[in-house]
Amino acid sequence: MDENRDSGSFKEDDGRQADAAIAWQAEHFPQVAVSREREGGGFLQVTEAWHGDGDMVECLLDYQNRFATGMDDRVKGAHLISFYSHHLSIAAAAIYLRTGLVADLRPDRLTFRFEPIVPHDRVPPVEICPSGVCRFHFRFAGFTRIDHWAVLFHDMFVESFIPVIEALQGRTGLSPVAQWRLAADGIAGAFLEVGAALGEEECAMTAALAIINRTGSPLSSDVVRYTRLDAVCAGVAVERIFRLRSGCCLNYRTEGGDFCDVCVLLDEETQKSRLRAHVERTGGF
Repeated sequence: MDENRDSGSFKEDDGRQADAAIAWQAEHFPQVAVSREREGGGFLQVTEAWHGDGDMVECLLDYQNRFATGMDDRVKGAHLISFYSHHLSIAAAAIYLRTGLVADLRPDRLTFRFEPIVPHDRVPPVEICPSGVCRFHFRFAGFTRIDHWAVLFHDMFVESFIPVIEALQGRTGLSPVAQWRLAADGIAGAFLEVGAALGEEECAMTAALAIINRTGSPLSSDVVRYTRLDAVCAGVAVERIFRLRSGCCLNYRTEGGDFCDVCVLLDEETQKSRLRAHVERTGGF
């Protein structure tokens, strides 16, 4: 094993940078929690948490019922892989785009818990699956600074998601191909969001595509991409960047559900028309 992938190998200054990035992420994306110290309990390794017949899988699938009515197992599986990938990617993207450090995502090193969101995080979570709003709290064991960062990020992300995808395939019947596409969408969307918060969208989009579009990768797709849209809001011209998906979250199959504006089942002109209407309706936000 490359010693640079161990938590004790990165410099003290890297640790300070990682802590600063984690604090920045907590301020801008509080729906995801990150820590790097061995604090608190209830954390599970990815390999343990995503065991096919484990309580965590059932907890997370049940939680998806918050987002729509009438979900069957496949729809819940699609929502869950999107939810998990997006939030893990937010955590990892914030650290990479702020510092150049790649978090250790290997499934035997990455741990997490699913916890209620507590105002100001001053009260420790007491339940793994409360009835209120919850979030993933990821605990990173180490970081790496390396020239070939995209290869490392990709390889660890894929390795980390193998037990996730196997568990959801066995439990929900959702195919691995569908799940890998949704996982790739999570990376692309999260990097764009973090990049926008940093004012570095171009850098973020380039980084995301460098991770996803690797030859032979299960994440690779010529469908996931970004598009720029011009619109006029209150007489002012605005431009927005959107990620176009490669996978389907199956929301249209829920009770009263509809296609997402960037649904892969819609043709490109319909996507752009719906996105432009969204920009005009929200005043450019």
